[in-house]
Amino acid sequence: MKIIFFGSGDFGLPTLKKLLESRHEIRAVVTQPDKKKGRGWNVHPSLFKSFMEHSAPGIPVLQPEKVSSKASSDALKDIGADVFVVIDYGQMLSAELLAIPSKYPVNLHPSILPKYRGAAPINRAVLAGEKVTGNTVIRMNERMDAGEIILSGKIPIDERDDAATLFEKLSKSGSELVLEALHLIDLGKENLVPQDDDAATLARKLRKEEGEIDWAKPAEEVLRLIRGMRPWPGAFTYLDGKMVKITKAVPAEYIFEDLSAGAVVDPKRLIVRAGKGFIRIDELQVEGKRSMSASEFLKGHRVEDKVFGSAN
Repeated sequence: MKIIFFGSGDFGLPTLKKLLESRHEIRAVVTQPDKKKGRGWNVHPSLFKSFMEHSAPGIPVLQPEKVSSKASSDALKDIGADVFVVIDYGQMLSAELLAIPSKYPVNLHPSILPKYRGAAPINRAVLAGEKVTGNTVIRMNERMDAGEIILSGKIPIDERDDAATLFEKLSKSGSELVLEALHLIDLGKENLVPQDDDAATLARKLRKEEGEIDWAKPAEEVLRLIRGMRPWPGAFTYLDGKMVKITKAVPAEYIFEDLSAGAVVDPKRLIVRAGKGFIRIDELQVEGKRSMSASEFLKGHRVEDKVFGSAN
């Protein structure tokens, strides 16, 4: 089939790679405009533009400021496609754009829809303590993540998974699911299943302030926050008036006396008391410093009788 691929974030790259290796024809790639970065404010090519220049320089890359503009719509009509494949693109597609493919546009979303529609499904699944997540391929409509389901696939969430590791697993398994869905579409054998809107939940965009650790909460909730907020915005707390990001931690067994939540109960292993239970901090980053292991941190910081959580 003839395909126009839409993507900007890392999540869609494994799928684009598989599509280029498949029997399908990629007619064009649509991605976000290049951005100015760095001290010199120089323009750097987007991830997908850079990838296509090295991997498939003959395929056009479009970077419209507004993909639903008339000029962009006309250009996509001229290129023509049987299917749009849209993954983590970053702009909403108008009804006019959605009607361009001779078949229809499809989208890969990293949750088992209708659960966790929205911007941060992977993070929200970890934060909620879900044991299973997955991907869903849908036929797109004008409503966010609400199209008919073509295929879905589940994967377990390991207790050691954080949002970053789960992102990698889902992006790879999602690429296989998209190829399977396209095969069914090509044969005309797809079974389109409407979503149950009453069962839908919203995975709203993360806010930086959500990453602040409340040490009064149970250890399992603190650990979910650390895992769910990685890599951005990061789970953070304060120590001696400085912000500290905690990037890795595990549950800890400890028998100890009556100390307040956030107190360091074992300064040699950096074990901290939560509202219920204990956690051992394994990796952290003090503001203005690089990330380091707990053992590195303890070489330069005295934490005996210290309490995490106070900005003062």
